[in-house]
Amino acid sequence: MISTVHVELRFKSMADPEILSLDISELSALTGLAPSALRFYERRGLITPIGRAGGKRIYRAGAVQQVALIDLLKISGFTLPEIAALVDPDGHVSPDWRERARAKQEHLRRQLTDIERALAMLQHTIDCSHTSLHDCPIHQAVVDMHAETLPSARTT
Repeated sequence: MISTVHVELRFKSMADPEILSLDISELSALTGLAPSALRFYERRGLITPIGRAGGKRIYRAGAVQQVALIDLLKISGFTLPEIAALVDPDGHVSPDWRERARAKQEHLRRQLTDIERALAMLQHTIDCSHTSLHDCPIHQAVVDMHAETLPSARTT
């Protein structure tokens, strides 16, 4: 009777097969970010590799979600330093995340008001029947009102 023995070698340098991992090239392909951008995120404390294999950084498979979270926060108007203060490299958020989110929401609302005003002004300039904006009393009134809100006009 012939029996076979299955031998499994385990070295400390081998990645744990129970932990799904990606090398930097795979993470780059899955997220659309260049490896240099991922290394930049690493320097900023936004993601952390779990090791190296063959000279390449190795990340947990969850790094894809971490990069997605970073991207969503960027879309929401957070800067990378703000994101680093808000989320650790494992995706855990700071205890004051609600306050930070409310502050960013208010900031975005102010920006939205400014953008809506700019769009209305641009629409008027497009639709204006005057051959020159200098001849348009509405445009001149908008410019005059804005001039009064400039910092130097407020202090004088």
